[in-house]
Amino acid sequence: MTSMDDGTSASTPTNALILPNVIYPVIEQLDKSGYKDIQTDLRTTFFKLEELYPGFSRSFLQTFINKEMPSLSSTINMNELTLKLEKYCDKSSYFISSSRSEQEFHELNIRSKNLKRILSRIPDDINEKREFLETIKEIASAIKKTLDSVSNTYQYFKTADGRQALENEKKEFIKYSKNFSNTLKAYFRDSKRDDVYIAANHLLVQTDYLLRTIKLYCETDTLDDCLYPLLSHHQNQSRIISSSRYSSNSNQQSHNIRQSSSSSGNNRPTSSYETGYT
Repeated sequence: MTSMDDGTSASTPTNALILPNVIYPVIEQLDKSGYKDIQTDLRTTFFKLEELYPGFSRSFLQTFINKEMPSLSSTINMNELTLKLEKYCDKSSYFISSSRSEQEFHELNIRSKNLKRILSRIPDDINEKREFLETIKEIASAIKKTLDSVSNTYQYFKTADGRQALENEKKEFIKYSKNFSNTLKAYFRDSKRDDVYIAANHLLVQTDYLLRTIKLYCETDTLDDCLYPLLSHHQNQSRIISSSRYSSNSNQQSHNIRQSSSSSGNNRPTSSYETGYT
């Protein structure tokens, strides 16, 4: 098996998407072949292996392709594959459930889903410059709308820990939005498509983290821990904090959540996202 990623390479967001975009959908099809009873165990096993050995799922998939489909091994680009498959994946469980009827959560679901859908079109649209430029404009608009929707949910966070956690994730989202913008500008100079795919995958991942944080603090339902693979590319280290869920149930009062390493400034990040492509 090929060496596994150490969690610091540029391809780390792609590694994180291998599970939800490639392997989980395959596992979900096992019930049609009479293997429904092992689906949960397989899903949990892959998740735990990915946590212990970041990049395991990608290494496993690449080894399988090399052995079973050698003619495709040199043509499959994992960064492109995970990005392109995003629009075909059922990720309804990533979004805020119907238990929250507030318009702000409904709007957030729609806007974040739209952002992810447009990002997944990049591999198809990048070949035609005019079409790709239109896609870029759509992405910029979708990013701003998603950030506005995230800001609208602050009022439903009942604890300081929750508000700080969301603020941290929002800052990370803004950082990777700017990185995506800079990568696009570089692409029109050097035509490095893979850099664009990786930058887009970073945004997909961070969108999931925003949704994860909101689900954790604003829903009373139990969060499926296997939904979100270990993603450490946003930070040098993870910090665990104890927090209270938005729930009257005492046995769900403390939970762990990933936070970004300490950042300077206490101002809440704005949602402005302006890009210029020349």
